[in-house]
Amino acid sequence: MGTSVRDVVYGRLTNRGIPPSDISTRFDDMVEILYESFGGAARVIVYKTMVELCQQYSMRLDFTYQDSLKDHMALLRERVVTDHIVPKRVQRDDSSLSSGLLLIQSSKPGYRYH
Repeated sequence: MGTSVRDVVYGRLTNRGIPPSDISTRFDDMVEILYESFGGAARVIVYKTMVELCQQYSMRLDFTYQDSLKDHMALLRERVVTDHIVPKRVQRDDSSLSSGLLLIQSSKPGYRYH
């Protein structure tokens, strides 16, 4: 995403109580807010976010824009927790590891994003 799009998304999320630092732990809430704000165009933002997450966790991108992003987010969460995977940006800064692993919070029960 370009900086102007990123700024708009971060602004919307912050106005709804999700600062950029909380996005990874409130991913389902973020998706819900994006769909409310941008409608079907939110899927592009969510897809690009998923692509970036896969790259950060050095995971192969094995889904397309048409696939269920909810299912792939659940798989990513499972792999991160089960295999104790840390993102590339944390691997570069070993001091971050002393405070514990960064985990992606489990999805909100009953919520579905497309």
